[in-house]
Amino acid sequence: MADDGGDEMALHTSPTVPPLEDDDLLSEILLRLPPLPSSLPRASLVSKHWGRLAASAAFRRRVPAHHRKPPVLGLFHNPAGELLFTPALAPPDRIPRERFSLYPGGDGSYPDPFDCWSLLACRHGRVLIASSWWRLLLVFDPVSGDRRRVAVPPDFVDYMFTANGAMLCAAGGASGAAGHVHGDCLSSPFKVVLVSTRWRQRPAVARVYSSETGLWGDLVEAAEPCAGMVSRLPGTLVGNSLYWWLNESDDGMLEFDLDTRTLAVVKRPPFEGVHGTRIRIIKADEDGGVGLAVLSYPSFQIWRRRVDSCGVATWVLHATVRMDKILGLPSEIEAGRAAIRGYAEDADAVFISVNNTDCRNYFFVVQLDSMQSTELCGNFLGNSYHPFTNFYTGGPSMCQLPAPANYVQGPDGAADDSDRSLMCSCDLS
Repeated sequence: MADDGGDEMALHTSPTVPPLEDDDLLSEILLRLPPLPSSLPRASLVSKHWGRLAASAAFRRRVPAHHRKPPVLGLFHNPAGELLFTPALAPPDRIPRERFSLYPGGDGSYPDPFDCWSLLACRHGRVLIASSWWRLLLVFDPVSGDRRRVAVPPDFVDYMFTANGAMLCAAGGASGAAGHVHGDCLSSPFKVVLVSTRWRQRPAVARVYSSETGLWGDLVEAAEPCAGMVSRLPGTLVGNSLYWWLNESDDGMLEFDLDTRTLAVVKRPPFEGVHGTRIRIIKADEDGGVGLAVLSYPSFQIWRRRVDSCGVATWVLHATVRMDKILGLPSEIEAGRAAIRGYAEDADAVFISVNNTDCRNYFFVVQLDSMQSTELCGNFLGNSYHPFTNFYTGGPSMCQLPAPANYVQGPDGAADDSDRSLMCSCDLS
């Protein structure tokens, strides 16, 4: 009887699963691939089993949670009313410009009004552009091609010519708390923030739109007049506050607290002789402190703002480095030939252009934590760029833009989407 029982047990024992066919083990291996566009598609070619696992929704959800920080896929800028994407990665991860670019009125149907489109923000996988002509905002997801129209609130229309804006994912808060990782926010709700300094010596104003309610919040007004004008440079999200540079101000920048919905001008160090294109507001540390990156080539400084227990804020010079050494360029280049063209919050990196005396324009990405630089190839001739970060793994994209002739504003001030739209298929070759 003992022998018979042993034989029966042997008949029901499962064979050992090869390591690379065990889903749990294989998932852990695939998760450790670099979070670059080609990593999972290339791994999927190994076998059908690998391909099914890499394409599963459960596995795709684990990728952002594991890597936490999405890579910089490229940069957006806004020449002549178009939204152009310039890839930042090398092949095979390089994404064609046409895949993420948006060409409003590219067929010539609306040549003049579409020149009024301007790029305001790019964050958490979405892009925000505005048209003062059509009193309209467009929230665009380059990966899916999804777009959503948001009407500018009537009491803000007159301020749009002196306004800037920001957008952010609303899931888990600005910092991505409660387990949500920004960079995979396709189905997540979002917020849009508009700020304007209106006219000189008037208090700045702001309004916040929520995609969850489809409504704008109440008008927020700063307690004190604002001496400067809000810059069109991209705002910076630090903790749960947004910051914008103020032009024509010697020592101020604009702060909007997303938690308290308050707007204020905060002091910053004066930088005499340093143009605003050579300064960027940055995240100074993981504790939510705001900082400044200042380039006066060949010198590069990082400043941090500290607030003590009594609420008193002071600015401290955290670091000074030789940017010529980091970039590997001559130190004799004039300071005016170097500028900071962008800042990626998720990657904690600045984008620097240097126009050398040999008439060559160099473009670098510099990681602020390690001070390591990488030269990017491409035609980076714009004055300001919005870095685009995302956990992108390839796939089709369709870009759609609503036709203004069909735009209808509802009684509540929200945009009424119509079926007709201008559509441009992106070349996926």
